[in-house]
Amino acid sequence: MIEMVTVLLGALAFALTLYVLKQSGLPPLTSFLIALNVGIYLASSRNLLYASNSILLEWGSSGFYLYRGRAETLVTSMFLHANLVHLALNMYALYVLGKALEYSLGWKRFLLLYMASGLAGNVLSAVVDPNSIGVGASGAILGLLGYMVSLEYIYTKRLSGSTLFLVIFVLFGGFSANIDVAAHVGGFAVGFLYGLMRGRARPAYTYAYGY
Repeated sequence: MIEMVTVLLGALAFALTLYVLKQSGLPPLTSFLIALNVGIYLASSRNLLYASNSILLEWGSSGFYLYRGRAETLVTSMFLHANLVHLALNMYALYVLGKALEYSLGWKRFLLLYMASGLAGNVLSAVVDPNSIGVGASGAILGLLGYMVSLEYIYTKRLSGSTLFLVIFVLFGGFSANIDVAAHVGGFAVGFLYGLMRGRARPAYTYAYGY
């Protein structure tokens, strides 16, 4: 059960993170999503290093829940993270990809891609391994990566060796343990297919960014 002090800490972290990211020039929706994930993590954590297991088990995504009508966990799980490292890696990836894509897609398409990728990843994971419980924004983030990879393919008619290595490495979570590969694959596939469907449409807005 979430304690009031952690809820207040999460709310404060959300507001502070959102303010800092907006001041840095990060696109507004990307700023909001990162701040929301940070706030929810702190609200669900009791020692800052790890989230509460009871919250993860209750609101994570699994086929067991989905088959029993708890479809809301497909969404709630996208905003939960198991530990601080999990959160940091996902938010760094969202920062980089959001900075590159939000203005070119527009915030509505960006949000649609993000949510559709996360949901598709969770559904695929639920079907492949219904007894597991997954959390994290990686399925949604992989959708953004899939979209970017599709642009390389559209404009060059090929994928470079470095891109293929990056895709394989990320899909399998750097070959780390406890990685939901099905969620990664589902999210990436949605982003890649969406990019192919948009074809060679020129972005309405270009944005210079750096790492």
